[in-house]
Amino acid sequence: MDIKEIAASLYPWDLHDEGVETCIRNLIEQVGVNSVYLVGIMHKEKRPLRGLYYPHNPKRKFYLPEDSRVYYRMDESNFSHTPLKPIYSSVEWLKGTDWLDVLIESARKHGLKAGCEISHTIFDAKVAMSEFPYTMQRNVKGEIVGNIGKLLCPNNDHVREYILALFYDTAKNHDIDFIQSCLILFHEGARTKVPNDGASTDRELELLLGSLEGGCFCDSCKAKAVEMGYDWDRIKQDLSRLYDVVKQSELHDLMEKKLLDAGNLTAAGFLLENPSLYQWLEFRQKSITSLFKDIYTRIKAANPKVEFRYNTYLKYPELAGLSFSAIKDYIDSVRESDYAERLGDVSQLVAKRQKLMKIRRGVGYEKDLIAAVDVRPTDQGQSNEEVLRTSVRLLSGYGVDGISLGHYDEATFARLQAVKEGMIDGEINLVKPGS
Repeated sequence: MDIKEIAASLYPWDLHDEGVETCIRNLIEQVGVNSVYLVGIMHKEKRPLRGLYYPHNPKRKFYLPEDSRVYYRMDESNFSHTPLKPIYSSVEWLKGTDWLDVLIESARKHGLKAGCEISHTIFDAKVAMSEFPYTMQRNVKGEIVGNIGKLLCPNNDHVREYILALFYDTAKNHDIDFIQSCLILFHEGARTKVPNDGASTDRELELLLGSLEGGCFCDSCKAKAVEMGYDWDRIKQDLSRLYDVVKQSELHDLMEKKLLDAGNLTAAGFLLENPSLYQWLEFRQKSITSLFKDIYTRIKAANPKVEFRYNTYLKYPELAGLSFSAIKDYIDSVRESDYAERLGDVSQLVAKRQKLMKIRRGVGYEKDLIAAVDVRPTDQGQSNEEVLRTSVRLLSGYGVDGISLGHYDEATFARLQAVKEGMIDGEINLVKPGS
């Protein structure tokens, strides 16, 4: 099987601590990458994420990033239509350097593709809460929601303009081949327990009901929904009542109360009984599709050659408003960031195939599909290269167009080499696009 790309992510502190040339040489020598990208806007998350300490960073054991900082130069005139402005690092040894251009310069010397990732969250949560609370996603009860920081609502005009400016400026002012983003969309809520016998339809009901704890029901969403023709007051009233039932059932013995005994009711039947829930999910999907269209249009206006790649991270993206079939005309590629290798169990790799096939069904074969593989130690702290080799080998039967490593900072060299060995075992060949 031929693939077009082997990509690897790098963080600004990797480039500072190990040196950009060292990072790139290691990735070329150990795996044979032909593509690197900077995580240029990064959420607050300990690095390394899984291990206690870095395996090959010569200057520090670990790093605690600031929340949602921008690590490269931006032209703030592009942000004139929003009060939200890029917030840069205040760390002495990181600030003042355009780390994206640093990576691009070295990548071009080695003949590599270069890209930038706009990660999960795009704005400091504390700043947003204190200065721009009206931009936050809210659940049906008006409560601000979010796990990795508090989340901005993509239907808010100021947020939308800020997002679009980020993508436009990055494509306009930097010599990149692609912008990748794992931007958190609508908060998908939480899995809610209901009385069940373990059937798959019961799990689907749990997911549907759990979405009620997600966003968004803010004033901006109301305005957009009314503009689209939805009866927003009815939707909010119905879902508020349903939310109360769900929360009450969690506080009492479910089998005694019987408030939400699903019986053999399917998820489809539940949506037919609760049309407001379906309309809300549909509204969110239309909102996210509109966002992707705007991002894609803005990127291409800045530089038609820059590829827009979405880095999907959810098992059920439809609960965040994302439909692959709806966005297929507004993306160039998709990275599926399933890291089943972290479990250290070959039997768990089936999840990766399921997610990849789901995306392929949605976007078709005209768009590139990039499979992520986990080059970090497993959850148990073990290396277990055999599972990683097997996972890469299995990709040869999935029709992917590329492989993406997650992530260099925490990778052992043995696991990087295992990726190359898995490619050999699976007869996966890296070829130049169009050859």
